[in-house]
Amino acid sequence: MSSTLADFLFEAVNFLILAVVLGYLFFKPVRAALNRERDDRARVEADTARLHADADELARKARDAWAGVDADIAEHRERLLTAAHSEMAQVKEQAREVQAAERRSFEAQLRAAREAQAGELASVIGQVAAGSVVRLLTTIDGPELDSALVRTACAELGPAPGAHGRPADVESARPLGADDLAELSRALGGDFTRRVVPELGAGVRITTATGQVDATAAGFARLAAREIARDAGVLDTRSGDDA
Repeated sequence: MSSTLADFLFEAVNFLILAVVLGYLFFKPVRAALNRERDDRARVEADTARLHADADELARKARDAWAGVDADIAEHRERLLTAAHSEMAQVKEQAREVQAAERRSFEAQLRAAREAQAGELASVIGQVAAGSVVRLLTTIDGPELDSALVRTACAELGPAPGAHGRPADVESARPLGADDLAELSRALGGDFTRRVVPELGAGVRITTATGQVDATAAGFARLAAREIARDAGVLDTRSGDDA
């Protein structure tokens, strides 16, 4: 073997030994560092994935929470709207009841005012009518009027009013004539007491045990006033019903 080949082989062996020694001394720590770095990277990636998963879970929970809050808000808003509508309906109903009560009160006051006016008007008309009847009878005053009123009173008497054992009481505006007294005696079936009452105006007023017959100017005036007042009341009632 030549010295050159021997040197070459010796250098090659030395290089291999040096490479093995260097690999053992330097590459193993580097490899360990690389492995640690790989493990650290894997752990970081795992932590990152876990954090992402936690973030996603938190985001989902937040969305669910917001959805629940939105549902609660919508439900609360619906309850408030329902309560507001109910209260508004109650207020409207109360307002209608108040208006109805005020309308009924006004109508009652209006009816009372109409009735009062009708009563006053009927009273005035009755007084006017009574005065007119008295003036009319006074205008045609005379024995003929008294005789006509005596006959009217006798026709209204019941049968045999003197049979009750109590004499009748005859009141007249003026002293009666013989014919009128005879007419009364026949109608009353016997004697009777007589009185002159000028306030009667004309005619006679006969009082018996069974009742009274008033055929005087004052009686006709009162009757006219009463009838007019009654008719006015009926007309007012009908007009109120029609209204």
